Amino acid sequence: MYKTKTNILFALALFFSFAAVFSCKSKKNTSANKIPNPKEENISKELSYASMGYLYVEACLQRKKGNLQEALKLFEECKKIEPKDPAIYYEAGTIYKLLGSDQKALENAKFCATANPNNEWYQLLLVDCYNAIKQYSQAVKIREALVKKFPTKNEFKEDLAIEYAILGYYDKSYKIYDELETTYGINEQITLNKVKLLKSQKKNNEAETELKKLSDLNPSEVRFYGYLAEFYLEQNDLDKAKNMYDKILSVEPNNPEIHLALHNYYSAKGEDALAYENLKKAFLNPDLDIETKTSILGSFYVRAENREKVAFERGVELSVIMLEVHPKSTEANALYADFLMLDNKIKEASVHYYSGAIGERRDFRVWDNLLFADYQLHQFDSLEHHSAKAIEIFPSLPSNYKYNGIANTELKEYKKAVQVLKDGMEFVSDNSQRIEFLSLLGDANFYLKDYEKSDNNFEEALKIEADNTYVLNNYAYYLSLRKEFLDKAEKFSKRANDLQPNNRSYLDTYGWILFQQKKFGEAEQYLSKAASMGPKNPTILEHYGDVLYKLNKITEALKQWDAAKQNGGNSESLINKIKAKKLND
Repeated sequence: MYKTKTNILFALALFFSFAAVFSCKSKKNTSANKIPNPKEENISKELSYASMGYLYVEACLQRKKGNLQEALKLFEECKKIEPKDPAIYYEAGTIYKLLGSDQKALENAKFCATANPNNEWYQLLLVDCYNAIKQYSQAVKIREALVKKFPTKNEFKEDLAIEYAILGYYDKSYKIYDELETTYGINEQITLNKVKLLKSQKKNNEAETELKKLSDLNPSEVRFYGYLAEFYLEQNDLDKAKNMYDKILSVEPNNPEIHLALHNYYSAKGEDALAYENLKKAFLNPDLDIETKTSILGSFYVRAENREKVAFERGVELSVIMLEVHPKSTEANALYADFLMLDNKIKEASVHYYSGAIGERRDFRVWDNLLFADYQLHQFDSLEHHSAKAIEIFPSLPSNYKYNGIANTELKEYKKAVQVLKDGMEFVSDNSQRIEFLSLLGDANFYLKDYEKSDNNFEEALKIEADNTYVLNNYAYYLSLRKEFLDKAEKFSKRANDLQPNNRSYLDTYGWILFQQKKFGEAEQYLSKAASMGPKNPTILEHYGDVLYKLNKITEALKQWDAAKQNGGNSESLINKIKAKKLND
C-alpha cells in the first residue's frame, strides 16, 4: 500500500475541504436519493489511507517510546484498513516477538515474508521467529534462500555457517568459511571459526594447521602465537606451548599478558615457584590493567580468608607490589587494606581505606570498610567526618547513617545523633536494620534524658523481635541507671542472660539491677563472674566494688575501685569513692 507523503497530505486536505462544504449544504440531499459517484468512492478511499497513515505513524512513535502494547493495538487497526500491506505485518510481528508471543510473531512474519520474498528484513524476521520456537531446520532453509538471492552479501553466508554449526552440519559450515576465506583471504575471525569447527570434530591436526597459517602470515602479531599456545595447552603439549611463549617474548619482551600465560604454563607443569615468579612479573608491569590484577588478588583474598597461609603471604606481597605500581588506585589501596584487616592491623588498614575512598564515588564497599575500621579503632571524630562524607556520596545507604549516629552519640552530640538516625530510618529495608536503628535511637534519647522517647524506641524494637538480647540488655541497663521500673528491668535482663549465658556485659547488667533492688548477695554472684571474665573493664570492676562494699567487704571493695581506675575508669563517682574510701549512696 505504500502511499507517498504527498498523497496522504492531499487526502487530508480533501477531508477538511469536503467537511466544510458538507457542513454548509442543506439537508435536502439525503443518502436515500443520492446517486453513487465514482469520484466520492475515490475520496473515501483516500480518507481511509489518510486515517491509516496517521495510525501507522502514531504506532511507530509509541513503539519508539517503548509503549509496545499501545503500538501493537495501532498496528492491528492498520491491518483492518489495509489487510494486505506486508510492512504492517512486519512491524506487528517484530513487536509480538519482543513481547514473547512467539506464535503470533511467526504468523505475522510468515505473511510479510510470503507477500514480499525479495525483502531481506522480512525473511530475517521469519528466521528469528523459527529460531525462537526451535524450528532450526526451517530457519536454515530461509537462510539458504537468502544466500542464493543475495550472493554478494557475505554476512548472510556467515550467518548460515553459524546455523549449520548449531545443527551439527560441520562440513557445510566449514565449506562456507572456506568460500569466505577465498573472498577475503586469511582472516582472523574466519580462521578461529574454522578452528572451533575442527576442534568440535576432534580434527586437531587440521586445527593446528589453520592456526599456523594465521601466525605464519603475521609473524609479528603475538596474539596469534597466543592462540597456538592456548591450543597446545589444551592438547597438554606443554613443550610446544612454551615455544610459543618464547616467540611472544622475543617479539614483545614487555608484554604483561605473557607472564600471566607463563604463570598458567608453569602451574600446569606443577612448578609452583616459577609460576609465582611470573605472576609477580605481571603485577610489576604497569601495562597490566587494574581489573585483571584486582581479579587475581581477589582469588588470593578468598583463600586467605579460609586460612590458607601461603595464599595470605602471597596475597600481601602481590598487594604491596600492586600498590607500589598504582599508588593512587582505589583498588590497590582497598585490597592492601583488606589483607591488613585479616592480619588485625586495623590502624594501618584504615589509612589505606581512606586513600582508596578519597576518589571513590561508585563502590560503597570501600567507604563501608573505612567506617568499620574507624569504629573498631574507636576513632569517633574520624568516624563522624567520614560517615558524613559517605552520606553525601551514598545518601540511600542506611549503614552510613548508623555509623554517623554512633559517632555523634560517642561524641555526646546526642541531638545530632537522633536526627541522623531518624533520617537513616527512611532507607531501612528490613527488620534487622530497623531494630538496630531503634536501639541506637534509644541510646541517644536516653542520654538526652528524653526517657519517654527512649523507652518507646526500645519497646518498638522488642515488638519486632521480643528476644533480641542486645535490646533487652540495653533497655534493662538504662532502666537500672534511672532506678525506675526495676521489676521490668530484672525480667528483661534475666531473659537476655537465659538466651545468651556467660556474656559478661549481660551478667553485669543483671548484677547491677539486683544491686539496685538491694539483693546484694545475689548481685555479688553475677558481678563477681562478670569481673573475672575477659580483659579488665572499669565499669564492671566499679560495680563489683560497690556490691562488695554493701556486703561490708571494704578492703576488697577498695581493691576493685583501684583496679577500675587503673584500667581507665575516671568517673567523678569513682574518684570520690576512692578518696572517701566509702560508697556514697
